[in-house]
Amino acid sequence: MNCTKCKTLFPDLLLDPRSVSSAAADDAHRHIKSCSACLTEWTELQAVMQNLEMWNVPEPSPYFETRLSARLREEKASPAPGFFERLGMRLQFGSRLQLRPAMAAAAALLLVSGFGSYEGMVSLNRTPQPAASLSATVTDLEILDANAQTLQQFAAFDDPDGAMPASSGATN
Repeated sequence: MNCTKCKTLFPDLLLDPRSVSSAAADDAHRHIKSCSACLTEWTELQAVMQNLEMWNVPEPSPYFETRLSARLREEKASPAPGFFERLGMRLQFGSRLQLRPAMAAAAALLLVSGFGSYEGMVSLNRTPQPAASLSATVTDLEILDANAQTLQQFAAFDDPDGAMPASSGATN
């Protein structure tokens, strides 16, 4: 017999030994004698059971049943809470500790998605900067040169011979 199987038999052996078959009880007792961990736990459980048997249960106060009956009558007479009251009681953080991890996860998700959205909007508003910073004069000259080339191409469409007009600085 192994330790886990023996430990599952401990409650039955302590509380109702007749419910365990004699072969299983004998195997469990042999294992308890051979295993120091199980022997320690078995003796501790026996000591707890002996202490529970010696314990005197305090008597309730003489008016306990009267007060309990009065509170039960008050609860029965009070109207049942509505949907929103029950929902409010479920969402209170006082006794419902299982909601705290869910609320923390939701807040973290909102924080991460909000930051991601902010980063996406910031990156969309950024204009790509040229590789080398050029002066405003050079940029204006490049724009004028592109416009001059476009105008020359349109002039070629207007010329009935189809010949390109000669320009002083542009070559095609």
